[in-house]
Amino acid sequence: MAISEAGLLCQNPLGYALGLIKKAKAQMSAEYASSIADLMVLKGRPMYKTRGNYLIGDTTHVGFSDVDFGWGSPIYGGPAGAIPFVSFFGRFTNSEGEDGIVVPILLPHHVMKRFLYELVKIITKDPVEKSCNKLAKRSML
Repeated sequence: MAISEAGLLCQNPLGYALGLIKKAKAQMSAEYASSIADLMVLKGRPMYKTRGNYLIGDTTHVGFSDVDFGWGSPIYGGPAGAIPFVSFFGRFTNSEGEDGIVVPILLPHHVMKRFLYELVKIITKDPVEKSCNKLAKRSML
């Protein structure tokens, strides 16, 4: 489980949050999962708090790309669109045949603007405002 105070998430770059998630994912073992399952049987499943949370699921290893219903290999397997406050990473093949990972994200408009701003700071050398304006026209619906 990855836990952080909101202030630390806001003060640090996106890499901080990704590091927490990576660390939590690395600590997950079959023994740990079995232990948690046993604990839930004994104590009951805790109520999940949805307010203020964002769920992320990694479906890249599920095997959707291997499914064939008779009309060929799929290009994409996952949710048909973005789900509010939930993201499922999924495999994707573009028109050139290159494999990659797609992450549909749906956030409130003001949060999406901030997310876009932070993402542009990480991936571009252009001034952030210039890059955000170019991407916003293409990405934000």
